Order: sequence, then structure tokens, then C-alpha cells
Amino acid sequence: MAWEISISANGWADIREKLEVWGRTRLINAISDDKFEMVLAEADEEHAVKAKRAERKRLAALPKDILVDRAYELIEQNNTCDNGGWAYWIDREGFHKVRLD
Repeated sequence: MAWEISISANGWADIREKLEVWGRTRLINAISDDKFEMVLAEADEEHAVKAKRAERKRLAALPKDILVDRAYELIEQNNTCDNGGWAYWIDREGFHKVRLD
């Protein structure tokens, strides 16, 4: 079961710090999987796969700080965490999570 995020400003800062240590590949995978899930909700799997590939290609050219910003924005937009608030979802389905200690 998932919850809506309710976290302090310090908690948001902790999430950003965790994202900053993620590698580019991990960030790109999380962001592009969210794009796949978004398109799949509106279209078929073929279109979702194409959208994910296009997103990965677009993201590959971006600097890491922009990838961190985008992953952080997705957490804010999706507004979902695991029960207890210890893992914050980047993608809509919760496959990619930022875990706080």
C-alpha cells in the first residue's frame, strides 16, 4: 500500500542528497520508466516503449544536475511513498525509490 507524501523540509533535503549520489544510469532509468508508465496508461505498450527510448536518448545529453532535478520533480509530482514514509517513488509504479534511513 502506498501513501501520499507528508514530509518536512529537512526530509525533502535528504531526498535530494540521496538523488545526488545516484549515478547517471540509475537516474535515467528511473525517469524514463516514469515516461513509459505515463504513456502506457494512455496508449499501448508499443507506444510506451517508443516513448521510453526517446526519453532515454533525450536524457543522455543532459548534465547530471538536471537529471537529479527531474527525478526530484517526479517525486513531488507523483506524491507517493511506501507505508511509513521511508521510500519515495520517482516513477508512478514505485519501481524506483529513494530510501531514507
